[in-house]
Amino acid sequence: MENASKALLMAGGVLIALLIISALILMFNQIGDYEKAQDASKKDSQLAEFNKDFERYLDDKDITGADIVSLINKVIDYNNKAKNGGVTNSVDYDIKMSITISGLDTFNSKYAYDNETNKIFKSPSYVIGNDYNNLTNQLKKDLDNAKIIENLNISRDQLKILSGMYDKDDKAGSKEKIKAKLIEIDSNKYKDWNGNNMDPKLDTIIKYRQYWEFKTSKFKPDGNAIYKNGQISEIKFKFDK
Repeated sequence: MENASKALLMAGGVLIALLIISALILMFNQIGDYEKAQDASKKDSQLAEFNKDFERYLDDKDITGADIVSLINKVIDYNNKAKNGGVTNSVDYDIKMSITISGLDTFNSKYAYDNETNKIFKSPSYVIGNDYNNLTNQLKKDLDNAKIIENLNISRDQLKILSGMYDKDDKAGSKEKIKAKLIEIDSNKYKDWNGNNMDPKLDTIIKYRQYWEFKTSKFKPDGNAIYKNGQISEIKFKFDK
């Protein structure tokens, strides 16, 4: 009888131990699931924050050329980091990003001039960022060439005034008005200005006009953004007005 009681006590102890072990295993599993859920939530939050930095341009009804320039730099910066690939803060840098800007033939018809060399945009559309090794993409290069005049020893407001004086239907008259304004700015420096012999050259002034018209022009999203594994990878914009 005594042996039977001991056996029962031992069996009870084993059962209690098994119950405790089972409870501990269940608790650890629940903690693990909770931590995984928290980790997944954190990753989703980080990825959403990354996407938001680009999606805000799609939500903006009044996106300008200046915003487009900013977005181009963001895409180039992202693809530059993507050279090394891998995942950082839930962002998969093996996924390349691109931005397409179209409708620039409409922009040219509105703001450019009949001389092909004076057009800052040689193509009706550009794709930026598909090849992360080609960071000096053509659209950025064209814009940089157009704004080079900003590095000259003349104020931005003066450049805008000079650029605004050019009329493609009155080239000779425009040239004389620009020269008169330059002489007003510095009579000694620009008294012999003829449009080609010193900066700012007439060609540069014409391009700058298009540059600041581009920066203040309005663009609109051209279709929906494309995502890969929940991460934004392609966005398109089109010149509006």
